[in-house]
Amino acid sequence: MILPMLAACSQASSAGEAARDGSYATILEAPPYRPIGRLGPEPYTPTLNDKRRLFASSAEERYLPMLRRLKKGEMGNFGGIEWRWRGGAENGGLGTLTGIAYFLRDPQRSLRRYTTDTLFTAAKGDFSRVEQDAVTRHWAERIGRDIASEGFGNMSTPWLSIAIPRERFEALREQEGWAIPANLTLRFSEWAEPDLPAVAPEMADDIRYFPTSDRVAGPTPDLATFDAIVLRDGCFFIDEEGDDDPLAMFPIWTGIYRDGEGHMAFRSRHSQHQPRLARVGTRIQLGYRIGVADPPAELIAACGKYRAVLVKSLDQAAGYGGQWFDVNQYAERTGIDPAEAMRQANECLIAQEKVRADRRLRGNSSEPAMCPQTINVPPRPPGFEKEAAQ
Repeated sequence: MILPMLAACSQASSAGEAARDGSYATILEAPPYRPIGRLGPEPYTPTLNDKRRLFASSAEERYLPMLRRLKKGEMGNFGGIEWRWRGGAENGGLGTLTGIAYFLRDPQRSLRRYTTDTLFTAAKGDFSRVEQDAVTRHWAERIGRDIASEGFGNMSTPWLSIAIPRERFEALREQEGWAIPANLTLRFSEWAEPDLPAVAPEMADDIRYFPTSDRVAGPTPDLATFDAIVLRDGCFFIDEEGDDDPLAMFPIWTGIYRDGEGHMAFRSRHSQHQPRLARVGTRIQLGYRIGVADPPAELIAACGKYRAVLVKSLDQAAGYGGQWFDVNQYAERTGIDPAEAMRQANECLIAQEKVRADRRLRGNSSEPAMCPQTINVPPRPPGFEKEAAQ
């Protein structure tokens, strides 16, 4: 079961008043954002955790010859290295890194046989790397694979990636009496700890209920699927073909707000990571969709007894998929200015979305025109022109 995150609990009284006077919003159509905003990939700013992972990986690589000798010499005793960070100004603001080496027997002496480097410290482990596969999979099963998934590294301790917020997990651990082994590392996802509300305060009166997953999604097939998400009397639906539209449920990291032009739009709930997502009422790349067998009772009470579908992505469909590359290719092929090629592509893509909206909402039978600026033309193999001439 995917549990919901109740939207704007602090807004309960105003939401109730909106329900009584029938003032919830309906949004069936909206203008998309400019599809292609730059002729290159979106810049990515690594998070603190990203930087720390790269730094620790580099440190492990640097000490790999010593660690290989240790691993071989302490077979059945060595329980892996846990790279642990402590905040501070060291290492360019990343903090202080310590490699905790776990051993079943005589940890201090076992470590000092191989290094006296102060980067490493010894600790007592509960299992060796020989046993790590069975131990880690046992704990993933015991906790539940909807919460914990196992992972293994070269020299590191094995880990469980935890899909729910740390506070909830710790409450579960205490409740269930889980005595998790010392050298089974728990990795909590920063994406399970958003710092922005699911529903921005200015949106609370427009929405009956904003249903999100209570955990980070696990691995799913990498599929691109496209449909509009609309708001009908305060409830979010996926506007599919036919009359059986499902209620939409959203990833834990997703919120709703009013954008700079006054439209209701999706956003990341992480203030330090704000990619452009899509507006409500537009066609969206929804990724892999999962039918929710037991939708939240609060969602059904608010919106009615419909099937519910959890989506994985909320990227705008228009311009999705690196079409900037095709525009660059088109400009080079035709000899026009890249900025002009981008303008033409955006004009065409927006016209496509207008035709699709007309088909979806008004029964128009027109087909959207192809956009030559966004058609990928594979490069010709070397010698193609010479062979064609012969």
